[in-house]
Amino acid sequence: VQLNNFKKFFIFSIIGCVTLMPILIAPALVGVLVDHGQFSESYAGWVIASGSFGVAALLMFISVRIHNLNLKKLAGLSLGVVVIIDIYSSFSANPDLYFLVTRFLAGVAMGAANIAVYTSFATMPNYERGYGLFVLMQFVVSGLGLYFLIIYSQNIGVQGMYLSLATLDLIALFLVRYLPDRSTTMEVDDSSHTEIKVLLSLATLFAVVGFGLFEASGFAQFTYIERVGMAIPLSELTVGNIMLVSSLIGIPGSLVIILIGTRFGLIPPLLLGMLGSLVGMGILLITKTYTSYFISACLLGFGWALCLPYIQTLLAKLDKKGSVLAVGNSFATIGAALGPAFAAMVVGNSNYDRVFVLSITLLLFAAT
Repeated sequence: VQLNNFKKFFIFSIIGCVTLMPILIAPALVGVLVDHGQFSESYAGWVIASGSFGVAALLMFISVRIHNLNLKKLAGLSLGVVVIIDIYSSFSANPDLYFLVTRFLAGVAMGAANIAVYTSFATMPNYERGYGLFVLMQFVVSGLGLYFLIIYSQNIGVQGMYLSLATLDLIALFLVRYLPDRSTTMEVDDSSHTEIKVLLSLATLFAVVGFGLFEASGFAQFTYIERVGMAIPLSELTVGNIMLVSSLIGIPGSLVIILIGTRFGLIPPLLLGMLGSLVGMGILLITKTYTSYFISACLLGFGWALCLPYIQTLLAKLDKKGSVLAVGNSFATIGAALGPAFAAMVVGNSNYDRVFVLSITLLLFAAT
């Protein structure tokens, strides 16, 4: 990867991580809402789901229009809106329908910034390595975010959490100037396919549905993985440390595509990553101890990190201008919303085994 490209990939990744922050720290966010915001575990899961539904709604709407949008302006406007909503959320976080609507609207705005970032990667040479760096940074940011939010949750509280998100939004807003304009994006691909033709192809259908199932599986277990550790029971410090390590373990997984690209194709790495995730969840179904929790979390982190950049590369190969990326990420975000929603329905009175069975079932469907 050329130095100039690496710099752009790095900046794109920072902005992208901010657009995904409520998802990257979802387990800790649920913990803060439950422990310090008088939310039930089920209702806290719906807070995560409502934001994801907002992202998905925006991505579905924008999928056939992304070719004609200025990525820089789109990201800047949407991040400005998110700053306002996150600040407002810090003062209005209550377990009621009104707050769910607020987080849905935040998801809509964040979805616009998110697809602007994903499409920006596709405008660059060696974009598959850019996606690898993006996933790598997601796991670094997720690990650090989970660690500090879990360890210092009593000091931060619900209000401090949303104000911290607003601060990160402002940082991303400052970096938006590095995103490409639409004129840059339009030069990337000479394909004569229209958005509709590409989106209706069988390859696109299988890719986006599979991505949605994959994310539903991942976020079903990810939303409650912190609560599993607390129920073993492990201390907040121990759970925070394991969450940090498991996220950092994802770095080698994301490095695979950076180092070898698509030399071995796309399918073998995807199957390997899914197998690691299945083994990790299977371990926690059998036994719940410090050791099993640690090993399972690490396997889940590695498997997820290995799969994500290859899935994004597959979507970008189908259409570099962004339509398939938009629809794919929409399906993925729908999955990321439905996963926690279904998990919230089955978790009952802290019955986490049901969550893992649900997650395993969804992942098996994604693999097929």
